[in-house]
Amino acid sequence: MGGARTWESVIAYAADRSLPCPDRDDFEEARYDAQKVWLASRGEAPHEYVLRIVDWDAHGLGLEPCLVPYCLEGGVEHWILWFHPERYPPAEELPPEDMIKEALRRFLGVQPAAEWALWYENLPSKRSVPAVRHLHVFLRLPMAPPDVVANAARLRSDWAGRSEWLQEE
Repeated sequence: MGGARTWESVIAYAADRSLPCPDRDDFEEARYDAQKVWLASRGEAPHEYVLRIVDWDAHGLGLEPCLVPYCLEGGVEHWILWFHPERYPPAEELPPEDMIKEALRRFLGVQPAAEWALWYENLPSKRSVPAVRHLHVFLRLPMAPPDVVANAARLRSDWAGRSEWLQEE
């Protein structure tokens, strides 16, 4: 695991998957391992927790902060756009780019712009929750409009209130 990834390196990886993938640092990897143990102690698989905790919208989508984010430079946040498997089976293609942009607009209140929003789906070998399709969304909030910052703060707060693991951690 290297140091924090810059915004530019995440953009580069999204465009060229042969480059080093953003990853968690040792602290977040340890948190991830602890969360797996916590889930197992409750008899719950990671995908079951996702299905239960995500605040799904009427379109079968949910935007949540990443529970165990990648190591990124300050000002860049790691989020996940989840696709409910009843509407978006894992074996099928993801919706087109314009639908993803529209979903992010609904959640964030503003059409996403390249200056502050980027997303990609991990390669199959890197998918830690393959039963629920998801995109890794990166938000550079210092560059985002105030509405996006406010909506991200609200989404983060709501998410923290739903996540038993965050509350018990």
